[in-house]
Amino acid sequence: MNKSFINWKRTAQMPALAEAGGEYILPNDRPDVKKILHVFTYLKKNGCFFDPPGMTADAELSFIIVYMGDDGKLHSVKYKAPVSVKAQSGETDEAETATAVFSPPDTQIRLSNPRKFQIKCRVPVSFYAYGKEENTPYIEGVQDAGLQCLEKNGVTYSVSSARDDSVPYSFDVSLPDSCPEPESLLSSYAVTSTPTVTASEGKANISFSVDLTFLYITSDGAAASYQTKTDINHEIAADNMTPDSVCRGNICIDEVHCELTTDKNGEMRVIEVDLTYNAEVLYETAEAGVYVSDMYSTEFESKQTYGEMTLRHALPVFNTHFSVSGSAEGEYEGDVLFATAECGNYQLTNENSGTVITGDIDIYTVINGDGELEGQTATVPFRAILQYTMNEGGEYFADVSVGMPTVRTDKNTLYADAELYVSIYGTEYETVKTVSTMTISDTPVNKEKPSLRLYRPDPDETDWDTAKKYRVSVDELQRANAENKRRIYIIP
Repeated sequence: MNKSFINWKRTAQMPALAEAGGEYILPNDRPDVKKILHVFTYLKKNGCFFDPPGMTADAELSFIIVYMGDDGKLHSVKYKAPVSVKAQSGETDEAETATAVFSPPDTQIRLSNPRKFQIKCRVPVSFYAYGKEENTPYIEGVQDAGLQCLEKNGVTYSVSSARDDSVPYSFDVSLPDSCPEPESLLSSYAVTSTPTVTASEGKANISFSVDLTFLYITSDGAAASYQTKTDINHEIAADNMTPDSVCRGNICIDEVHCELTTDKNGEMRVIEVDLTYNAEVLYETAEAGVYVSDMYSTEFESKQTYGEMTLRHALPVFNTHFSVSGSAEGEYEGDVLFATAECGNYQLTNENSGTVITGDIDIYTVINGDGELEGQTATVPFRAILQYTMNEGGEYFADVSVGMPTVRTDKNTLYADAELYVSIYGTEYETVKTVSTMTISDTPVNKEKPSLRLYRPDPDETDWDTAKKYRVSVDELQRANAENKRRIYIIP
């Protein structure tokens, strides 16, 4: 039976820019805005839809605005905006599926008047289209025509995905005694790490952490914050999943709802957290096959034409996380009330000692300086050497996320420490020589010019049996096959 290889190849890569926002009015029960301090932006990816020659990605953005009201107190308000982005290219004609990768959003906000926000958000998007490339490396039935062939094994990979939407998760957070008791909860912010995916038979386990920051008001009207972390394990069913599957995952926080409640002593020190998230796994399973590297005939005259075939190898995912420390100069006087971070541009390069990742971390802070709250932004560069080597000729990609930072100020300098989560994956390609066409004639082999004789013995056949069958000595047979490690004998 003819065997073939299926390679998933990228047929197109297209950048796009999604834009969302508009005018947003304060609810009637909120005081006028005196000053905007901070805006959190959540992005929920809904899906990518492929309709040649175009691709469409849909998402939803949530904006949480923290502001100082004209009553002198902190307030927050939340708005949502749908976003849809399209890309078209003639290169998608051979594609069968597509995916979209959203980069961190860039949100700009200003006041039109004390009760109206103008929000403009840009989200860079990269579209990737994939198609199947089928290779048929040899002709069916050639063994029946008196040919003997040398076979080699090769592996390609097919791609599948599994997704669970709106998964609920609930837990309680107890504020330590060192934190002042809250009177009201102002806002909460959650960020996830890059997940680690472990494959098993028919399922995958996704492990990730969620960093949370709670911003609240104390009984004396002061603003305070508390930061914590929780670890989550999620199991997702996946067809054709095997323990050797190459996996990567994506986690997106959908909604976060928090409420204050009392502890066993009657104090308002417990925060009940209810969140939902979307989990997605992309996994690649090996497809083994055989390609013919050479063919021989001892009874017929044969001619063969050689071609090239590309075998694709998926590389196992490399996961790591490490601490990043840095500083930035500026006007940073006062205590940091809370801080968030995003990883900006980053790139992978190879050095003698391993793979180097470099980039920038953008730190967004709210600083309390002598009772006056100010929103500040700083950029901290990072550089880390990973115990990983990228081979020449491969395609490598990285997913990078940053946890909630720990930030302090000292003499107009901002110092930041954060956990950086990195996941590297990629593909390699191997070009091999195969028999692509075969011509067999019934012209007898010229007996005056002995051709190469090959013979595949039965498993229980000895060298003596083979030598006797072809009327050669055992020594001649063994000398002719001294370098031959296969069970196909050259008959001298």
